[in-house]
Amino acid sequence: MCFLTKLWFMSVVSIITCTPLYAGESELERLKSGFKNKINSVIEPLVKRHKISLLSLEKSLVKVSNIEDALLVREERLRIPEMEILDLIDSIPESPEKLRSQVQRFNREVLSAINIWEKKYEQALMGLEYRLTRLDKLNEALLVKIEIKRFKEEVSLRRNQNGYGEIFSKEQRRNFALKRNGASAKAERFAELLIDGKTKHSKFSGFAWGNYPTDFEVIFPKTTRLEEIKFLLWEGSEADKPRTYLYQLYVQRKEDGEWEMIADYSKRPAKGWQSHKFPSAEIKAIKILGIFNSANEGFHVVEIEAY
Repeated sequence: MCFLTKLWFMSVVSIITCTPLYAGESELERLKSGFKNKINSVIEPLVKRHKISLLSLEKSLVKVSNIEDALLVREERLRIPEMEILDLIDSIPESPEKLRSQVQRFNREVLSAINIWEKKYEQALMGLEYRLTRLDKLNEALLVKIEIKRFKEEVSLRRNQNGYGEIFSKEQRRNFALKRNGASAKAERFAELLIDGKTKHSKFSGFAWGNYPTDFEVIFPKTTRLEEIKFLLWEGSEADKPRTYLYQLYVQRKEDGEWEMIADYSKRPAKGWQSHKFPSAEIKAIKILGIFNSANEGFHVVEIEAY
């Protein structure tokens, strides 16, 4: 590595980590930790200001006796300390409109603030991979390459899910099938994993399951207007790729109402992500009836999403 390139790499890493560089396999972990700390330090002032704005909005709504909207604002404000900072930008409330506008503004500020540091982190990772490769530390360089791939996918997914794109200007779709948005879930085993917002899973964890036939349900706190239901069927190793599932998808329009089938895959093998769009309708609950798994007697669902 030429002197100027090395100097540039060290300066970028030092800005992120605020610590001296040392050779060795701990460089990647130190870089990751430094990036996380930097992001937190950048966002924390925005979070504090956001909480103050929410409190002010809550008080103004109380003054005009709009108690219902004030309680929604309070719920948004009180959930902040319980969330990881980056998880705060995962959803936008439907109402009241003033709360929606405030959260959208906060999301744009956060995403714009961290954009520059994400670019610096990616550059530092690429520089570290290059240096380790030149030093013939191929195992360490491979770990850095894996982190680069993971990081790029994470950033891309967050931007796509939030609908902000490169300039973070478009409005996000809200996933109503999340515990933090008030949804609840039922399943034979590990129902809470259906609505935790996480799709990463392994051979033995990260999914809800039951012996088929078995139900997986998501219940909304009130009837909710939806137009798309998505869910992820368990995906395993390369050896498991031939595995397929059979299922039926139902919706319930009101509490204790009849279940209506909207998709029948009882004879059409399916795997991976499933997406079902339909004319916008008020829905109270979703049910997946797991019918069959070509590999064993279990039926496994990683995550359910509703838009």
